Amino acid sequence: MELGLTGKISIVTGGSKGIGRTTALALAQEGSDVAICARGVEELEAAAAEIRDQTGRKVLAIRADMSNLDDIKKMVSTTVAELGGVDILINNAVNSVAAPFMELKDEDWLNHINVKVMGYVRCSRETIPHMIKRGGGRIINIGGMAARSANILTNSNGVTNSAVSNIAKNLSDQVAKDGILVNCIHPGTTRTPRQDMMLERQAMQGDFSIEEAERRAVAGIPIGRMVEPEDISDLVLFLVSDRASAITGQTIAVEGGAGRGIHY
Repeated sequence: MELGLTGKISIVTGGSKGIGRTTALALAQEGSDVAICARGVEELEAAAAEIRDQTGRKVLAIRADMSNLDDIKKMVSTTVAELGGVDILINNAVNSVAAPFMELKDEDWLNHINVKVMGYVRCSRETIPHMIKRGGGRIINIGGMAARSANILTNSNGVTNSAVSNIAKNLSDQVAKDGILVNCIHPGTTRTPRQDMMLERQAMQGDFSIEEAERRAVAGIPIGRMVEPEDISDLVLFLVSDRASAITGQTIAVEGGAGRGIHY
């Protein structure tokens, strides 16, 4: 299926590992040049080199902190100067603390909101003018299933992930006239470095194996397995493609059927 992504220019935040890295690779494989952004320079440059080697596309590694507006402005201006513009923005960066409500400090809440909610707002605000110049674009907000369900360790995640879904709908109404489509994806329990760390923590605290921790983690997932990063990137590719030209303002879960709510 031709997706119409050849020659497009993409920015992926949180692009050095996990869902971001897999999504950046998928975009490059479909012919997009990509700027990947994160705080850790070593992992970032390694990811960029790997994607270049596998795809032959131009891949920029830009060190940027999503809590810093100057970093975001530089990220966008560098992408425009070196790649020629911006067509696609994947808002994926996160920096959170998993802890019960009473253990979260003000700085934990504010940092998560600043990186995820305001980071997504800032990136969208800075890239939209460049998308308009190129005749349109796509913005995807990645926000986990904590937006739809409560959990003792995902207090700030629930708030921020709900917010980025709301942002996607509100923004989509305002930029559709400019040919820009905005959607949100809610990944479920996904195999990422962050998830691996959580499984290790659960295994250590429960005095059982990591394999047992994963078995328990997927017990409530109807498809019987953890979501893979490629499951997310496949949906991203569709939503940013020409094949999804009438889909905007939507939030779609990729969670293997684990969500119990019914959403219309």
